Amino acid sequence: MANLLIVDASSALCSVSLISAAGVQDLTERQPRRHAQRLLPMIDEVLQVAGVDKTALDGLAFARGPGSFTGIRIAVSVIQGIALGLNLPVYGFSTLQLLAQQALAETTVGQVVTVLDAYMGEVFWAVYERNDEQDGLLCRLVGAEQVSDPQRCVDGLQYMLQAHQIDPYNCVLAGNGVALLTPTDRLPALSVVDGIEPLSHYAVDQVANAWQRGEFAGFEDFPPVYLRDSVAWKKLDEQPSLLKR
Repeated sequence: MANLLIVDASSALCSVSLISAAGVQDLTERQPRRHAQRLLPMIDEVLQVAGVDKTALDGLAFARGPGSFTGIRIAVSVIQGIALGLNLPVYGFSTLQLLAQQALAETTVGQVVTVLDAYMGEVFWAVYERNDEQDGLLCRLVGAEQVSDPQRCVDGLQYMLQAHQIDPYNCVLAGNGVALLTPTDRLPALSVVDGIEPLSHYAVDQVANAWQRGEFAGFEDFPPVYLRDSVAWKKLDEQPSLLKR
């Protein structure tokens, strides 16, 4: 079995998973401002616990966004440094899909709307449906991943409900951006799965399948996904958020 390292730093959480012959080893910490200090030590700890030397790694995977601009940049830099140093292929996956896979793993519904706080008065959001083709992906994207203000997100979801693209009895909302979707009475039929945050563990099956299918490649094939074309990024503590902390 291949030794595959997976990292996610796209939110306040920082998570690392390792797939090896010994199984799956996970480590997660809440580090909203210390991703740069903690990600490499966390990788070393996971490797040590699993008894795998970093020179024995076969491939690297990472959440490439959308999400925290700083966190994504840190994850990309760390994975790129290891990949270049050890001449390893990489694989990038969507943070919104990661959230959807967790929600679907914990429920029996067929659809999930994942919503992340994008700060600056906006949310990242997408609709995913359960994938029954047994190809290693628990879900597939419906339409496109988007960034918008919360009201436009609500309007878009309301349209999809009216167009029967979303089944109100078979769909849930998940992610820390759900609290920003006001007025909530515009989406009365959709229940909410609380406590869903990006965790690298829920990318394990997707990453293992991608390895088997030969989908690992160079960094140019998996650029970071910010969804915003151009923005004056601010420090985290200067960014307005509609969520109370």
